[in-house]
Amino acid sequence: PPPAESGAERFVLTAREVEIVLLVSDGLTTRDVGLRLHLSPKTVEVHLSRVYTKVGVSGRTALAGVWATVARD
Repeated sequence: PPPAESGAERFVLTAREVEIVLLVSDGLTTRDVGLRLHLSPKTVEVHLSRVYTKVGVSGRTALAGVWATVARD
């Protein structure tokens, strides 16, 4: 069988978006993600908004659930 797609491949996420998804999935706040990645909270929110659209979710909890499912596949 073909190799399983990663979440980044399945949802066509950039490397930065994947970094943010991983941190949000670990429970970090927008502010904490920004501090960790040297981004403003607004920039983190912009990235999250794009990720939500690409993944088809409307918030962090749903995003973390989808990401956990993809990681298991």
